[in-house]
Amino acid sequence: MNILKKPFSLFKGLLIASLITAFIIQPCLPCRAFSVGEEKKVGEKLLSMVRTQFTVIDDPDISQYINDLGRRILKVAGPQYFKYHFFVIKNNAFNAFAAPSGLIFIHSGLIEAMDNEGELVSVMAHECAHVTCRHISRQIEQNKKTSIGTAALLLAGIALGGGAISQALIGGSMAANASMRLHFSRQDEEEADRLAYKWMRAMDMNPAPMAAMLKKMYRLSAYQMANIPPYLLSHPVPKSRLAYIDDMLLSAPPHKYPPLDNFAFLRVKYRLMAKTMDSEGRRVLYTRQAAQAKKPLKIFANYGLYLLNLENGEYGKAEQALNKVIKAYPNKPILKTDSGIIFYRQGRYHQALKYEQGALEANPDDAWSKYNLAKLLSRLGDSVKAEKLYRQLLVQVPEFAKLHFQLGKLLADGGRSGEGHYQLGMFFWLNGDYKNASYHLKAAEKDRTSSPQTIKKAKEELKRITAIKDYH
Repeated sequence: MNILKKPFSLFKGLLIASLITAFIIQPCLPCRAFSVGEEKKVGEKLLSMVRTQFTVIDDPDISQYINDLGRRILKVAGPQYFKYHFFVIKNNAFNAFAAPSGLIFIHSGLIEAMDNEGELVSVMAHECAHVTCRHISRQIEQNKKTSIGTAALLLAGIALGGGAISQALIGGSMAANASMRLHFSRQDEEEADRLAYKWMRAMDMNPAPMAAMLKKMYRLSAYQMANIPPYLLSHPVPKSRLAYIDDMLLSAPPHKYPPLDNFAFLRVKYRLMAKTMDSEGRRVLYTRQAAQAKKPLKIFANYGLYLLNLENGEYGKAEQALNKVIKAYPNKPILKTDSGIIFYRQGRYHQALKYEQGALEANPDDAWSKYNLAKLLSRLGDSVKAEKLYRQLLVQVPEFAKLHFQLGKLLADGGRSGEGHYQLGMFFWLNGDYKNASYHLKAAEKDRTSSPQTIKKAKEELKRITAIKDYH
């Protein structure tokens, strides 16, 4: 499904997707000329553009999973210049994109094409390595005349990958000239993959999925190469590096890696499919998998059917399908949250409460369980406990836009309209709506119920987002 404001090409840039590539011997080379502060400004500007042109998956469950994986990678990567943020973009392209200041964007189509968590980690580690080595900032520095706004515009164009919007963003003379230089060299690619390989081994995770992902990338590039604009043909063809990667894997010292637990990965994958695929296509796929596929796909076909039946209001069928998953995975407390949602949708709130509380007791840090329990408590009139959970989530998943909406509504209904306006301002900003974000933040400044702290935060956010919009 196309989620941009205008149609664009299916392949979101071989430039970006071919980040899944080889290895090198040299360590990262530092790049200081383009400052860390400037890189953060480019990242902020780019993120505002992404939010305007893309749909960022707004889901605490998916966001927490992706960011937890990212933190596991960064734990073995060592000290970093930036605080990383990982986003899933709603688009069926086979893409990932490492942006300045630790912003990592992964398209839903890439995750849906993967078979296991190892493949996802291999891509995320590669993207983190590009940021760690500051490859993009080094390329921007080569063009001394590139401003923060131009650099962000250029990166947004590359992230979009060659369609009408992409070409419009890169079409200016300065951006077009810069785009000829803004590419990852073979050394950059090998350097990033060398680190990804090293980090996966440090995580005690088999790096073999790196080769599997490259093979998928090669099949895609062979099909789409003829349609890619010339300024995006800046990477070696994936096939030219596959043999090198295979050699690296074969020459690695013997090691017995622990088996992957793919439950969380597959659950997130099927939840993404529910947000990107049409219902009829999913029903055909899941029915076939439930009848013919081997475990665990056979089991997760039932999870897909649970989601499908839930959205169609067929709650009995949803419960039957989910119970098959619970039988296979009896020790996964997050499935209790999924059970509770069935009762919540039917208005059976006290039954839902039993499941939601049980899930959170079993896993107190789970954002999905916490969010659903907070919504339920709010519906039951326990605004104090609901607000407490929402504020915990603000720390865990601060980029979750719906959280700000739910909290804003709760506060406004409780007579705290000033902070309610502030939270709504953040909701609109995270959805790329600058006009409504500014309106509510200004309202928070002037509202009589606003505390000094709320007024201060509203002013700071207004100043920050105005500066981001004004970079040129």
